[in-house]
Amino acid sequence: MRRFVRHIILFVAVAAVAEVLLLWLLGGTGKLRNVEYRLGHADHTFTRLREADTTHGVDVLFMGSSHSYRTFDPRMYPEMKVMNMGSSNQTPIQTEALSHRYLKTLSPRLVVIEVHPDIMMYDGVESTLYLLCNSRPSWEMVPVVVRSHNAKVYCTAVYAMLHNGLGRAFAEYEEPADIAGNVYVQGGYVERPMEHYAPQAHPRQTIRPLKNQRAALQRCVEYLKRQGVPYVLVEVPDTKVLMDSYDNLEDFQREMSAYGPFVGKRVAALDDSLHYFDDCHLNQEGVEVYNEVVRDSVIKPILDRI
Repeated sequence: MRRFVRHIILFVAVAAVAEVLLLWLLGGTGKLRNVEYRLGHADHTFTRLREADTTHGVDVLFMGSSHSYRTFDPRMYPEMKVMNMGSSNQTPIQTEALSHRYLKTLSPRLVVIEVHPDIMMYDGVESTLYLLCNSRPSWEMVPVVVRSHNAKVYCTAVYAMLHNGLGRAFAEYEEPADIAGNVYVQGGYVERPMEHYAPQAHPRQTIRPLKNQRAALQRCVEYLKRQGVPYVLVEVPDTKVLMDSYDNLEDFQREMSAYGPFVGKRVAALDDSLHYFDDCHLNQEGVEVYNEVVRDSVIKPILDRI
């Protein structure tokens, strides 16, 4: 029996080493379907995280999905030092990990967490892969990987840990500031060419936040409370046609307000045809209109009270 157990242990050890070697050798070739490694992307996660690694002491830290990094423009806050840590399809699961990793070094006076009905219904796999591929290995990502229950995340995490932690390519990589017209602005914002949205009617839909996203958002705000960092949840307004398509938007907003201070009102000055490039993202003109309102009516009053 002991001999059998020893053989099993030896087999598992050899298999694990062989798996790691296979991932190391073939992970970046595209030949392994469960490894999705892509360094650099139009959302500029690589550049944003590299900037965050060397940034200290900010007034405002923005976190969330593309509705964060395509909305909160640091240039609209000239009297403040801000950092935008948004990333594509970032859900509360990734927001929690990033807050644990960067909160103490960035030391923000205020954290703004962007929340969106659609994002609360995503599993977060896509955003997890972006972060794994474009950041140095960190313990904060371990719970995210483990809780994903996704083979692609597991395999990509191992390859990214080896490639980004030991390889020279990651350390020497320089991401272009302009990727397909998406231009990185210091502080984490991404500006894109001016476009205008042609409003289209949307079918009725129901917002059903996932249980694990609710739990992650709760853990995230509890962590901020323990650290004594003020925060506010913000729902960046979609186009009217999209917001009107949700049959339970008010229920969603009431739920978000249960996590703490919440801002989700429409901004009257925003027009679907003038201020958006698609049904849920502001164009640069819309960004300027919206940030002026949020800066003067939400962020400045909070900072003045701190």
